[in-house]
Amino acid sequence: MVYLLLSIIASTSLVFIFKLFQRFEVHTFQAIVVNYLTCVLVGFLFSGGSGVVQANIFQQSWVIYALVLGTIFIGTFYLIALTTHKVGVTAAAVATKISLVIPVLFSLLVLKNSLKDYTFLNYAGMVAALVAIVLSSIRPRNNETEEPTSPLLALLLPFIIFLNSGIADSLINYTNQYHLQQNEASQFTMVTFTGSAIVGLVVLLYMLIAGKTTFYSKSIAAGILLGIPNYFSIYFLIEALSAFGNDGAFLYPVNNIGIILAGALGAVLFFGEKLTKVNLVGLAMAVLALVLISYQEIIANLF
Repeated sequence: MVYLLLSIIASTSLVFIFKLFQRFEVHTFQAIVVNYLTCVLVGFLFSGGSGVVQANIFQQSWVIYALVLGTIFIGTFYLIALTTHKVGVTAAAVATKISLVIPVLFSLLVLKNSLKDYTFLNYAGMVAALVAIVLSSIRPRNNETEEPTSPLLALLLPFIIFLNSGIADSLINYTNQYHLQQNEASQFTMVTFTGSAIVGLVVLLYMLIAGKTTFYSKSIAAGILLGIPNYFSIYFLIEALSAFGNDGAFLYPVNNIGIILAGALGAVLFFGEKLTKVNLVGLAMAVLALVLISYQEIIANLF
C-alpha cells in the first residue's frame, strides 16, 4: 500500500510541476529535455550502475521499440504540459490515466491474451472513459485573467494525449510479450529514457543553432525538479505491482483513480482551478469507467 501511495504522489506531482512551470515562466520543452537526462542519471545512480546500457544493446530486437517509445514519451510529455497550461490539471490527469482503455482493447483484440471474458459492463466502462475526457476538458469561462482556450483545442489536446498514452502502453505490452526477456526490463527502461533524451537534445540543438530559442539557465533546475519524480513514478509503480502480486488488472485502475482524484483535488486547493458541475461529472465518469473496466479484479481482491 505504501508503494501505491508513493506512486500516486509521484505521478500527480508531475502535472503540478508543469503548472508551476507556467507560473514561473519556465521554458517547458527545455525543462523536459533536462528531465529525461535527469531520469537517465537517477536511474544509473539508483541502480548502482546496473542500469547502464551495455555495448551490445543495439543487437537486441526490442531496441527499435524502445527508441520509438522514447519519441512518443517526450512528445506526450510536452502535450501534457501544454494541456496543463491551456486546459487544466484535471483534464491532463484524466486524459493520461483513462487511456488504459486502448491497451486493454489492444490486449483483447490483437494480442488475444486476456485472462477474463469481457462483459457489457467492461465495454460500457470504455465508452464512459471517452465521455469522461470530453466532460473533464470543458473549460469554465469565469477567469478573465486567463488567456482563453478555444473549445476545439481544449478537447483536441486531451484526446491526443489519450491516444498517445494508450499507444505507448500498447507498445510496451507488445514488446514485453514478444521481445523482452525477464532480466531486460531495466535495460529497456534506460534505452527508452535515453531515446527521449536524444530526441529532445537533437530538437533543442536545432532550435538553438537556428536561433529559434535561447537556452535559459532555470530550465536546468526545472528539469531536475521534474526528472526525479518522473523516474520514481515508474519505480514506485513497479514496486507496487510486486507488492500486489503483479496483478496489474487490479492495480492500474486503482492507481489511476487515485491520480485522477489527487490531481483534481490538488488543482483546486493549490492552483485555484475552477471545476464546473460538468467537470465534476467528468471526474465521476472517469472513476466509474475505471471501476467498470476492471470490476471483476476489484471484487476478487476486495472480497
